[in-house]
Amino acid sequence: MDRQHKVGVGLRAAHVEDLLSSQAGIDFVEVHAENHFAPGGISRALLERVSQALPVSLHGTGAGLASKVPIPKAHLQRLRALVEMTQPLFVSDHVAQTWFEEAGHIRHAGDLLPVAFNRASLTCLVDNISRVQDHLGRPILIENLAQYVRFSQSNMPEVEFLALACERTGCGLLLDLNNLYVNAINDGEAAPEATIRRWIDTFPAEFVMELHLAGSTVRTGELVIDDHAQPVSDAVWALHRRALARFPWAASLIEWDEQLPSWGRLLQEAERARH
Repeated sequence: MDRQHKVGVGLRAAHVEDLLSSQAGIDFVEVHAENHFAPGGISRALLERVSQALPVSLHGTGAGLASKVPIPKAHLQRLRALVEMTQPLFVSDHVAQTWFEEAGHIRHAGDLLPVAFNRASLTCLVDNISRVQDHLGRPILIENLAQYVRFSQSNMPEVEFLALACERTGCGLLLDLNNLYVNAINDGEAAPEATIRRWIDTFPAEFVMELHLAGSTVRTGELVIDDHAQPVSDAVWALHRRALARFPWAASLIEWDEQLPSWGRLLQEAERARH
């Protein structure tokens, strides 16, 4: 991959025809991999059309890279089929727990469950990243999670935990700036922006390949929810500028999943990310 700054948007079904009519202003689109796992049908046909129009990034929500059990082979086989079909710019998924064993059967939690930052979790994460990369024959990106709980079993900072995973597997980092911001606010940080700037300045730069930007919903007296239902906040835009100063080659991706804007409005956010 070249080291030029690329800008993309998360593609949702309501915008597919707009994208196919005009790709002006964006360099790639991100699609959720599991939405296209079915071998055939309209979702696979749409993905084929989209991948012919623009480079695609495959972003997963179901691998559960930090799960305590190995990611099932069937999941990896479906993902590999999409990789072979689209030849994506990136393949990514979350540092989350998803798969677990119950009564001898492997189950899927249906959500991105949080992780304790310790050596035991790191071992599970490294094993699963290696399993995915070996199956795909290529490195992946891992994304930091918006976590709404903290574990007493955590005994290392998140930044160290993720850096060690990248160093031991050769994977890259998809740095979600909004997730960092949501976590800092929910943790009651007195100066959240300063905390995140230290995070950005500390993480080994060579591993950061992509940046996610999104909006969140703030409820007075409650948690800030990473729902991707708002424009990117001014605070996150400021963090984006800081991140690009340190990782100028990293691609920037606008996520907007709820209360979808028009395609034109989404492109405005992409244009702001570029400049």
